[in-house]
Amino acid sequence: MKRFLALGLWLACSLAARSQQSFYAAARAGLSLREQPNTSSAVLEKIAYGEKIAGVAGDNNPPAISTEGFNGYWWKVTYKGKTGFVVSSYVLPIAPPKAGTKTMADYFAQLSAANGSPLVVKNSNAALSEMGESTLTKQLYKNGMEWHRWEGYESNSELYLLPELSIEQCYLLLRLIGQYPELVTDKDPFPVKNSTQKKENGSKTIEVQREVFDGRTGPINKITISAEQGAIYELEIYLLQSQAVIFYSSGV
Repeated sequence: MKRFLALGLWLACSLAARSQQSFYAAARAGLSLREQPNTSSAVLEKIAYGEKIAGVAGDNNPPAISTEGFNGYWWKVTYKGKTGFVVSSYVLPIAPPKAGTKTMADYFAQLSAANGSPLVVKNSNAALSEMGESTLTKQLYKNGMEWHRWEGYESNSELYLLPELSIEQCYLLLRLIGQYPELVTDKDPFPVKNSTQKKENGSKTIEVQREVFDGRTGPINKITISAEQGAIYELEIYLLQSQAVIFYSSGV
């Protein structure tokens, strides 16, 4: 019960903070600003991808909406002097990736200056690792974001830390960037349940883990997507305190 109250308090604080923040449209085809909070309402404006919008004070009980697996809300916002409603699932608190962005590391560099040069750690002592020689590279940015890249024999991994983002927002970023097409494409809905898909050259498995409060199912706290297509690929998205984590690995 206490965890439910804490979750409710967090949501209330988040909504209050949103009314004083700017956000960015993250729908490639444009984000509809509607007169009322429903999909049949008139479109007041089509907000172009990457455009900044502002939350409206006092909008602390927005109607919920589910689309493409994303559980979002109808947020009341202003744009070019017009006030209306947008679906929060396609809104980000940071600028979305620019056209042509192919990797999360490139995206981080668009958002912030690097905090120093990359740190490179080489492991040349094969006796200490079953994977043999390997190289670990880390880069920290001034906005708190960070990426790690590990490269070993016939395997590699990448880890991204994104402060203050949600699991769903990270999934949206992966759809927009398209860095791991074997696991997430720009048309894939947000996963809400376990599933296995058979493909011509392998399979793809999705595992969804949820919080449990006093025996009741709560929000998603981790998503794991794996694929076998000759090589084995795996992607994890989860929260670590105030940071979202994206972890990708591949190998044979």
